[in-house]
Amino acid sequence: MVTIAAVCLIRVLNSVLLSGYAGLLVVPVVLTGAALVPALIRGEKITVVGLHPRRMRYSLLLLSITCLTVFPVVWGGLLLLEVIGTRPPILPAVAEGQWLGWVLYQFFYVALAEEIFFRGYIVSRLLQWQPPLARQRPRVWHATIIIISAAVFALAHIILLENILSVLTFFPGLVLGWLFIRTRSLVAPILFHALANIFYALMAAGIFVSFR
Repeated sequence: MVTIAAVCLIRVLNSVLLSGYAGLLVVPVVLTGAALVPALIRGEKITVVGLHPRRMRYSLLLLSITCLTVFPVVWGGLLLLEVIGTRPPILPAVAEGQWLGWVLYQFFYVALAEEIFFRGYIVSRLLQWQPPLARQRPRVWHATIIIISAAVFALAHIILLENILSVLTFFPGLVLGWLFIRTRSLVAPILFHALANIFYALMAAGIFVSFR
């Protein structure tokens, strides 16, 4: 219900605030509020959604290994698309001279807000739920949580961006969910989310200039 309400509110506000800085703040403000307000109502600390530097060294190590594993695969996929002459399904558009602002936006608005909600709120709540599967087969339950959160992540992108190809965000959603469950902190998911967006945009901009 919280997820549906947040997505609907974002759609309504985006239709009203079509431009300007207020429009840019809609998604991060709504998602962050949707994650933190239920916790505050219950009298919980904000650390319940992973907002703490827990296991920092392990988080950064796991982040590094994940980046070194995933990014070369993404780069290889983009190169393959160029070889066969196919446009990538999602081609980020960044205006010339605005890369710095776009990078900061990825870190402090997109990655931070989306991870607080989709991993910090949704995954944390599912982890607190203890059905028989969670007690009998915890690894299977964790995998189920990762899949559910990634599906919700992708569905929200499809609805908000009105682009069916946004279903591809399901795959990074799996990685982000796994990082959160492994570290129980938002440090690695936030950093990976932002770095993945930036890496993909830079690679796409360098490889697919002809498509612009």
